[in-house]
Order: sequence, then structure tokens, then C-alpha cells
Amino acid sequence: MKRAAFAALAFAVGLGVSVNGAVAADKMRDPKDRAAFTMDKSQLDSKHVIGMKVNTPDGKHVGEIDQLIVNVRDGKVSHAVIGLGGLAGVGEQHVAVPWSQVKVQANKNDRKDMVAIIDRTTLDGARRYTGERDTTSASPATAPTGDKDRDGVSNRADRAPSNPNKQ
Repeated sequence: MKRAAFAALAFAVGLGVSVNGAVAADKMRDPKDRAAFTMDKSQLDSKHVIGMKVNTPDGKHVGEIDQLIVNVRDGKVSHAVIGLGGLAGVGEQHVAVPWSQVKVQANKNDRKDMVAIIDRTTLDGARRYTGERDTTSASPATAPTGDKDRDGVSNRADRAPSNPNKQ
């Protein structure tokens, strides 16, 4: 009887501690209790990058940054999609430029405004951007059409081609 009472007491104390810890964890998650993040002069908000003017080093306006492409493996921006030419978006061509080739600096005409500087040879050699994904890799997420369960093994060699939960 004493063992059962002791076990019940230990359970109650453990439950009380865990509930108290959960309440403390909820307080930590409250955004009002967190320190505020403020950007310094060396940082730029993404809302100012999308739509940023693109100029050549000689100051000629050639387009705008329309999108950023992020590498999912390392989480870093890999390319900027640049809209070239056109009038109000009509006839505009899109090219993907490596982010390492994009230099962001204050606009010479307006110090408050930022501008992206990209060399003309980089723009001329940039690949056309279509927005489509490369489906030629054989990773499970982009498996060929002959692989119903997308495990990277073709249906001919697969023991359970229609069982996605095979082991």
C-alpha cells in the first residue's frame, strides 16, 4: 500500500513539474517577451531586393530583380531572376544570374535607393529563365515515370512497384 501511495505521489510531483515547465515554455514563445531585431546598415530587407533596379557598371538601366532562387541544400540565395526589356512587363525576358555576380550598392542618383549592378557580359551570357524544374535527376522526389512509388528503382526491378510503404 505504501508503494502505491509513493508511486502516486511521485507521479503527481512529476506531472506538476512537467505542467509547470510547459507553462514556462509557453511564456518563452510569446513574441512580446522576445528581444527586438533591428537591421543595421549592412543589411537589406528582401522586400527591397525584389523590384530593385538593375544597372550596368556604366549606370545604364537594364531591368529589375523579379525573383530570388534559394538553394534548398544550403539555404543560400543562388540566383537572381532579372527581367530585361519590355514595357510594363509586356515583352520582358527573364534571365537567371548567379547571385555572386550581383553587387548591391547605393544608387548614385539617390543615396537612399539601392541598385543592383551586373556586368553587361554577365547579362548577355545568362541563361533564359522559364520557371520550370529540371526533372532529369533520379532522386526520389523527381523519379522517372516508370517508378510508381518513387523510390529510385524502376518498376521492372522493383519487388513492390505500387506499394509506397514497402520495406
